Amino acid sequence: MSLDGALAPVVDAASSNPDAAPATDAMPISLAGVSCTTPPPPGAPQPPPLPAYSGGSCPTLVAGDNAIMSSGAARRFTLVVPAGFDPETERLPIFFMWHHIGGDASSMVSNGMAQEAADDMRVLVAIPEKKGDVTLPIANVDLAWPYMDFSTPARVEQEAVLFDDILACLAAQYPVNEQCVSTVGVSAGALWTSQLIQRRSERLASALIISGGIGPTGGFGGFADLRGWGGNPRAIPVLYGWGGSSDTCGGINFARASDNLGGKLATGGNFVIECVHNCGHAAPPVDPAVGLPILYRFALEHPYWLPAGRSPWGETGLPEGSPDWCSIGVENATPRTGECPSQQTCPF
Repeated sequence: MSLDGALAPVVDAASSNPDAAPATDAMPISLAGVSCTTPPPPGAPQPPPLPAYSGGSCPTLVAGDNAIMSSGAARRFTLVVPAGFDPETERLPIFFMWHHIGGDASSMVSNGMAQEAADDMRVLVAIPEKKGDVTLPIANVDLAWPYMDFSTPARVEQEAVLFDDILACLAAQYPVNEQCVSTVGVSAGALWTSQLIQRRSERLASALIISGGIGPTGGFGGFADLRGWGGNPRAIPVLYGWGGSSDTCGGINFARASDNLGGKLATGGNFVIECVHNCGHAAPPVDPAVGLPILYRFALEHPYWLPAGRSPWGETGLPEGSPDWCSIGVENATPRTGECPSQQTCPF
C-alpha cells in the first residue's frame, strides 16, 4: 500500500498569516510548502549538537531488531530503513515511535505502517521496546514507560537518555536530517511522549500524541497519578488527540489528561493541532491509507527551524484528507459523531 500521495505539496491558500509577527530573514512571510528538505533561512534556529552515546562505542545497527546499552542497561529497539536507501544522496528524517501497554515494537511496525512510510516518505523509524521495570504496585500492571508520578526523576531521565542514545547511534551510521527528529506515542507511549517533549524539546522538531496527556487526573483513588507538566523549554509543533469523553483505560481518564496537556501547550506558545473522535480508547477511526500519512506528513512539514508558534499548516490550513474532527488550536476541534468502526479496547 503506497503512501505517496501524502507528500503532495501544500497549496498556498493565503500569502501570509495576518496575525503573525512581521517577517525577518529568519521568519519568511509565507511558510507555504516548507518541509524538512527546505533549507533554513539565515539566522533560523538550529538544533544543538547531536548527543554523545552514553554506552561507549555504538553497536552496528541493522534493519529490524537491535540491542543497545543505555544507562547501564541492555535495551532493544526496532529500526525501519527505507528500501533502496542511498547514503550518498539521502539525508533521512528520524521518526521515534513509542508503543502502548500490551504492545511492542513489532505491533507498532504493523499498525503504524512503518515500512510503507519509510519507503514512500524516506524516513528512518526507530521504535524502542519497554524496559519492563515500570509497574503499578496496586495491580502489578506493567505500564511500559515512566509517566506516572511514582517514577523517580532519575528513572524518567533514563528513558530520555535512551532516546539520546538511539539518536546518537543512528546519526553515527546514517546521514540523518537533524532538522527533522520527531516523536509519536500511542496511549502509554503517548503518555511518555508527553513527558519526553518536556525534556527534549530543544532537540525535537515536532511531536504527535495519540491518547496521551499529563496529570492531574484523579485516577487510582489518589494512590498514583500521571506526572504533571514542568514546561517545554522550546515551543514545538504538536498534534494531539483523544477519543472523547469515553476515552478511559486502566484508571486513566485520557480526556482529562489530554485537556490538561492542551492547556499547557497553548500557554507555552506551541503550535497545536487538536483532534477529538468519539470512539473511546480505540484506534482513531481513520482509513489507515489516509489518516496515517497525515501523521507522518505533520512531522515532515514541520522542520526544527520554524519560528515558535508558526506552521505551514497554520497558514494554508490542514492538508486535504485530514479528519474533519481535527482543527488548529486548543479547544477548536469539532468532536466526531457517528458510528465507530471498532470497539473500545483496553489496553490499547
